[in-house]
Parts: sequence; C-alpha cells; structure tokens
Amino acid sequence: MGIIRTDKWLDESFGDMRKVEDHILETVYSQEQALIETLKKTGMYRPNKRTKVIYEQMKERAIWDEAEGYFKKYQKEWNGPDIPIFIFPVAMEGLRLFRPSEKRKAGLAFVDKLFLFVSGDIEKKELEALFVHEYHHATRLSILDERMESNLASSIVMEGLAEYAVSEYCGTPYLAPWTKRHTTDEVRKRLKSNYVPNFELERNDPLHDRLLFGGGGVPKMGGYEAGYRVVKDYAEYKGLKTKALFTHSAKDIISRWQELAGEQTD
Repeated sequence: MGIIRTDKWLDESFGDMRKVEDHILETVYSQEQALIETLKKTGMYRPNKRTKVIYEQMKERAIWDEAEGYFKKYQKEWNGPDIPIFIFPVAMEGLRLFRPSEKRKAGLAFVDKLFLFVSGDIEKKELEALFVHEYHHATRLSILDERMESNLASSIVMEGLAEYAVSEYCGTPYLAPWTKRHTTDEVRKRLKSNYVPNFELERNDPLHDRLLFGGGGVPKMGGYEAGYRVVKDYAEYKGLKTKALFTHSAKDIISRWQELAGEQTD
C-alpha cells in the first residue's frame, strides 16, 4: 500500500479527530480503539493552531511525496513489507517522542502498518532516518514473524538494529541522541548489571518498560542505548551490514555479545 494520503483526510477533517480516527481504522480493517489511544500517546497531533501550522508546512514540503520515495527505496533494498504508512503532524508537548530532545518526530511500527508523526521543519535526512528506523522494525517483524520473542532482550535488540540501520544508510550524524550519551564502558557495565539478569522479562512486566525507556535510576532511553551498543559490537565483530542482520535472532546476537564482552574484560 505504501504512503496513505492522510493529507487528503486532514484537508477535509483536520479539526474532527473522530473522522480522522475512523479513516485510520477503516484502512487497517480494525475496530480497536486501543490503537488510537496508542497513537495519541506516541505522538499523534491534537487539533490546534500550532499543529495546523505544522500541517501547512508539511504540505508545502510535500512530506508525503518524500516519504513515498523512501518507501520505494527501502522496500526494494530490504524486500520489505507492502504495508500502509500513515503520516500526521506531531504533537509538540507532553509526549515520549522518538527523539525527545528535538520533539520534531515520532514513530510507531507494527508488522502490518506504520505511523510517522513529524513537524514541517524536519530535515530531509531526519525524515529518512525516522523512516529507516520504523520501517526496519516492520521489516524485521515480517521476516521473523512467529519466531520473534516477546521479552526485554528482543526489545533492546530490535531498537539497536533499527538504529544501526540509521547509521549505515543515513550516517552517524543522524543517530538518535541516546546513542551518544554514555561511554562504551559505561553502557557495557550497565548492560551486565541491569540488563543481562533481566533479558527474559516479558513485555507486560512493568520493569520491562522501565529498563527499555528509563526511569527509577535507569537513564532515559537506556534500553535503546544498550541495544545499539550490543548490535554495534556484534555487527562489527561479524562484519555484517543491516541486510544480513534481519534474520539474526535476538538470542544469537545477545549470546555472542556476552562472549565478546567477556573477552574484552579478561
């Protein structure tokens, strides 16, 4: 399906969120209001003067056409899934966004759909970085399918792989800020003390999200940062690029990283 022309919906119903939400649910053949609530928490706009300005900027920038180009590029490059991709203005306050320090973009990926929330002043390369990260999630989910585990190890590796793809295809200047907050040694120590003992935590365990997103003594986006370090160490040791890593399980990546970390501290 590719890029859904949500701009047409917004032209007609920007201030009527119920109509916009109905369009989303109809497109994904769903009746689940839980999806809408998740979108609101992730970065979906609220109708107001500020987000209306953002929307007008997005139209001037032809954001939907730019994103269509990225979809065609990476679907071909990764043999990725042909899923609906929705683009909306980003909410600018009070949300945990994909790159919190900038508050210009957020994303949410599923195996069968993808949502991007952006501002009108997002740079082209930043939009591509957001697309790469989120579409990588959808591609990995579609490839692994039922082999995907639902635990902390899988979650941090998923985020690490997606951001490693950003470094490969967009360059290190476009990596998320959380990849650069701590030294290699600091991250490795935290991995061994906080994450290794909890790798089997299921996603419905409250500690899972605290270790992934931060809080209670865990650095903000600490799990993402840990995942990026694990994947980077693993990929560089193996000499692998993003395309070759899609089929590698979190268990294999984690196991090999633990061996490497042990060797590096001997």
